[in-house]
Amino acid sequence: MKRLLAVAILAAAAAMPSAAAAAPTHAEAIHALQEARAAFATPLSSGGSSPSREATGALRDLAVALPALSGADRREANDLLSRPTDKNDRAYFGKEATDSPICNASFCIHWSKDKKNAPDSNSFIDDVSDSVAQTIAVENGALGWQTAKSDGKLGARNGVGGDGQVDVYITNLGRNLYGYASTDPGQKGSRRYAYLVLDNDYKGFPSSPLDSMRVTVAHEFNHILQFGYDSYQDIWLFEDTATWMEDQVYPDINDYLNYLPAFAKSSDTPMTGSSIKVYSEAVFNHWLSRHYGQATIRDVWAASAAGVKPPHLATAAYTKGSTGNGGQPFGPEFGAFAAATAEWSSSPYFPDAAAYPDVRRRGTLKSQPQKVELDNTSFRLIKVKAKSGSVTLKVKTSKKTESTIALIGREGPVASGTVTTEIKQLPKGGKGTVTLDAVERFNRVTAAVINSDGRAKGTTRNGDRRYKGDNTTYKYSLAG
Repeated sequence: MKRLLAVAILAAAAAMPSAAAAAPTHAEAIHALQEARAAFATPLSSGGSSPSREATGALRDLAVALPALSGADRREANDLLSRPTDKNDRAYFGKEATDSPICNASFCIHWSKDKKNAPDSNSFIDDVSDSVAQTIAVENGALGWQTAKSDGKLGARNGVGGDGQVDVYITNLGRNLYGYASTDPGQKGSRRYAYLVLDNDYKGFPSSPLDSMRVTVAHEFNHILQFGYDSYQDIWLFEDTATWMEDQVYPDINDYLNYLPAFAKSSDTPMTGSSIKVYSEAVFNHWLSRHYGQATIRDVWAASAAGVKPPHLATAAYTKGSTGNGGQPFGPEFGAFAAATAEWSSSPYFPDAAAYPDVRRRGTLKSQPQKVELDNTSFRLIKVKAKSGSVTLKVKTSKKTESTIALIGREGPVASGTVTTEIKQLPKGGKGTVTLDAVERFNRVTAAVINSDGRAKGTTRNGDRRYKGDNTTYKYSLAG
């Protein structure tokens, strides 16, 4: 498997506020400005030394918060949101090349004549054009996502590019950013147009320049389509979808595999957060699309655009997308997914499953009750040591949190075994048991305690969502 994107860190764990609030406060706007500024800092604001993708999310939040800024802060924000062809303090890439842009009916490629920012070669421009065309053919064509929202005449030059095409800019982003997508300032509402910025050579990145560019185009172009559906959607849905989409456009690059260790080590971290784990959560979309079809993920975004309650809530959009394609609401679907990760290397519902890392087990199931506190959309896997007979997992929650419990047994090798799962949904929390029989047939048995509650209950002062299922205590034990 090719290693493409090294581990990236998003800008501070709680850095990206939810876009759910219709009118961000001044404090939230200043926070968004600081994070957008930091996303372009050298070295990386996150403290990492590897290339990052954190700019798109930071710029999204800044664009949403822009109306709450004024004076020098507003001017700086506009600079940060500017296109490389706009003369400003951050993005300006110099005088555009004489023969730039090249356009077709769907997109335009722009580049500079400035020596520092010019493309590495003319063939690189052709490679970018081919990659954007391939991405559009898959994302808009084969998968049926709606076309990007028209930006009218923005980006037009030399009599071309004035028909609402997506503008793609090639410039020198250094070794800190692969690329980013950004909406233009001055837009209102949740459906917005955007542009795409790519590095000019992709040298010094973990994989080949060509593969680095290709997977960036697939990822960031999907963000442009997402902006056309719902710019206010939760950032974790932006990222887990775009990372999933990389594999739909370029299935042989398998970049998402590089993020899976973050998932495997932190199943007790919510899906709804803003850490590096959001990229690894592409596996949830793989799970859904393998069960119900690739259209399910598109329909999640279409549902968000049509309106969900609360507005722009990812888990609510997942419910509509899943149930519309024959699946379950988010809670039961997440519960089944979490249980499946116990032996996902043997599952037909995860591509490249043999390369998946083992999800960390924490402790061993005992007859004496143990406790764990789990926030929304998180879970714990527990070792089960039993030689024969049946095993029963007993669980009690501290409040009415939608939950799932399961026992999972695998017969045979890790990557090609037969998996048996006994699962029980607890839609209102409370008490529950689940039993797995004839455990002597299994090479491994695992218990799963899952907080599958994705319901929201307002936001914090920083604009982050709050969830009803947070801080739920679970008591679990081996029933006698």
